[in-house]
Amino acid sequence: MEKKKKTQNMLKYIIKRILFMIPVLLSVLAVTFLLTQLMASDPVLNKLGFPIDFEDLERERQRIGWYDPWYIKLGKYFAAFFTGDWGTSYLVADGTPVLTFIGKVYPKTIELVIIPIVVIPFIAVKLGVISAKSRNKSTDNILRFVWMLGAGLPIFYIGLMLQNFVGQSFNLEVMGPNSPNIRYPNPEWPFNTGFRLIDGIIFNDQALLQDTILHLILPVICLTFISLSGISRQTRASMLEIMEKDYIRTARAKGVPEEEIINKHALRNALIPTTNIIIGNTTALLSGALLLEMVFNYTGMGYYMYSAIVLGDYVVINGLLVFSVIIILVGNLVADLMYTIIDPRIVYK
Repeated sequence: MEKKKKTQNMLKYIIKRILFMIPVLLSVLAVTFLLTQLMASDPVLNKLGFPIDFEDLERERQRIGWYDPWYIKLGKYFAAFFTGDWGTSYLVADGTPVLTFIGKVYPKTIELVIIPIVVIPFIAVKLGVISAKSRNKSTDNILRFVWMLGAGLPIFYIGLMLQNFVGQSFNLEVMGPNSPNIRYPNPEWPFNTGFRLIDGIIFNDQALLQDTILHLILPVICLTFISLSGISRQTRASMLEIMEKDYIRTARAKGVPEEEIINKHALRNALIPTTNIIIGNTTALLSGALLLEMVFNYTGMGYYMYSAIVLGDYVVINGLLVFSVIIILVGNLVADLMYTIIDPRIVYK
């Protein structure tokens, strides 16, 4: 009976959170749209280029409704958005619907972040536990120094340093996943998933597979190094706090082995605050690594967000931002649900 009630409370909580997401999403839509309208970049000028033909310029502005009042534009955007039409790219992918564009671009971002998302929590938590067990010893000091570098150095700086070192030392091309010698997607393929790694394996395209892996190595290293710092430091701090609790002292007094105390008693409780950072890091990665993609010329969501901002492709900016907000909202909900798995004592009402 109690378990059934807990399940019902959980379902009610999930429904409440989903309903709460609706006004948040509406607010993001409105604010994002209005802010993009204030940008100085002129997409029509960027599209037509120079020299300027003022008659063509005026004709194009009239065609796209450039002179419509902001509230008319906003109303049209809302009406189209909730019918599944997120608009059509004007510059970045001229004539391509934004949802279709996101469907083509997002697999590249997933390929970039999937390894860090899977690997980072295990490595970071393990390093945090090792650091806590070796408090103020050489191992702890070395790990804290490395984390300080990861937290303090900008990701674009680390990326540039890696590019210079690897490129000069091994004479390799380290920018961008799309080699000009690799044709993708292959027109002879009956279908493609959009994931270069998966398509390379399915169709046994060794050139595509090797090219993709080669150009993923350095960005993945950068993301992993930067993301490890926050999770490891939080795990260490939580472990040190938990290890001072009375029930830990009691377990030691009873003769419980140290490894069992750490793994069964301390770590589970220490993971509660750490989980929030892990989920937050995951949602941030899934939203696109803008600076890293720019540095490595990696054509994922972050790269095209930057391109859309520079060119003034407002529809693409709105679409990518709203898509990122949806990922973040879902990620926060997942983080709250994970708490109940880690600690069954947590009950939502």
